[in-house]
Amino acid sequence: MAPWIGRIQAYLWIAVVLAVGYCGWIFAGRMAEHRQLKQRTEVGANPEFERVYGGEAVKILQFYGRDGVIERGGSTVLCYGVLNATAVHMEPALPDLYPAMNRCIEVSPKHTTTYRLTADGAKETHTSGTVTIVVR
Repeated sequence: MAPWIGRIQAYLWIAVVLAVGYCGWIFAGRMAEHRQLKQRTEVGANPEFERVYGGEAVKILQFYGRDGVIERGGSTVLCYGVLNATAVHMEPALPDLYPAMNRCIEVSPKHTTTYRLTADGAKETHTSGTVTIVVR
């Protein structure tokens, strides 16, 4: 065997070892980034997330009317979002309500109306909120 073939094989082995080492270094860095991201997004790791979404209490995340004032004969939408609710009710009654984190329903009040959303949770807990739509 020619002596230059042995040198080429040695250089190839060095290149393979360097490539494997580089891939391992990249993989380890990405795994560290993944662990950090997972820690930041876990419940309890972010106090604001825990305050809004944590626990088992029933919560109304949002309840608003798209338009606070409408013309007589007009319509708007009421939007709501609840967390940990088993059922939702609206007064005055609206059809087809169910617990959702984000849902909007079209309403056409004939006069100024205050809507009351009640969200029922486990263990007979509930919470409620109101929105008033003014009709001119």
